[in-house]
Amino acid sequence: MAVLYGAGALFIGGLALSLAPKVTDPGGWVLVLVFAGVAAFFVRSAWKDWHAPDDRSLAPAPRPAPSRVPESSANPVRLENQIAALADAGLILAPGRTIEELLQSWAREDYESDPWNLLLFMYGSEVEAEPWGRAFCERGWNFDMECLEQAGDYARAFQQLVRITGQPDLVTDLSDDFSPDAETAVIRYTVMGQARTLKARVDNDWADPEAVEAFVRDLEAAAKGPSRFWAADNGQASVLFFVSKAEAAKINALSPGLLQRYIGA
Repeated sequence: MAVLYGAGALFIGGLALSLAPKVTDPGGWVLVLVFAGVAAFFVRSAWKDWHAPDDRSLAPAPRPAPSRVPESSANPVRLENQIAALADAGLILAPGRTIEELLQSWAREDYESDPWNLLLFMYGSEVEAEPWGRAFCERGWNFDMECLEQAGDYARAFQQLVRITGQPDLVTDLSDDFSPDAETAVIRYTVMGQARTLKARVDNDWADPEAVEAFVRDLEAAAKGPSRFWAADNGQASVLFFVSKAEAAKINALSPGLLQRYIGA
C-alpha cells in the first residue's frame, strides 16, 4: 500500500504544480490547494504504511482447526474432569489460563462430547483474544508442517519446539535463510555448545520432515530428564507434547492411542 500511496501523491502533486502557474482567479487557487491537500494526505499515508510494524508480530497465526469435527461420545466427560486427569498425567493449564478462555474457542458441549481429543488440541493452541501469544499449555504446541513463508519461519517454528521442553537455553543462535524460490534452506543453531547446520529441502511452504526430525533428535539428546516428544495426530499437523514415557502412558490410559512417539526411538 505504501507504493500506491506514493504514486498517488506524485500524480496529484504533479497536477497541483502544473495548475499553479495558470491560476488567475481565487477559484483556481482553491482547486490547487485541494490537490495539494490530497497529495499531502497520500504522502502521510505512505509514510505510516511504510513504517507500520509487521502484522505477523502483532497477531497470532490463524489457529488451525482440528482435523476432524468433534464427535459425540456415548460417555461424555466433564471438562473439569478432563483438565484434572491431564494434570495428573503431567499436562497442566499454563499459569493464568482458564476454562473461560477455552470456552472462547469451543462450546463446553464440544469438549465434553469429544473427550480428550479436543482438549489436547487446545493444549497445543493459544488463547484466541488479545494479548496474543498466551499458550494454554507450556508443554504443548500444534505443529502444522505447512508453516513456511519467509526467512526466519523455520527458526520461529523450531523455537516453539524448544519452548515446550521447558529448557529455553537448550538451543541458541537459531536462524534460517528459507526462501520459497530456493531449492534448499540452511538452518543454523547451537546445541550443547556445538554449532549445527541443517540443509532443508524446499517444498513450497512445507517444512522438510528430515530437517525437523534432525532438530528434534538434537533436542532430545540435549534435554535433561526422561521427557521426549510425543504427538497427537491432527491431519497434516501434529499436536506435540514433551512428556515422559510414564506420563504418555497415563494419557493413553484415558483413551488408547492418544499419543504416539513423534520420531522413532
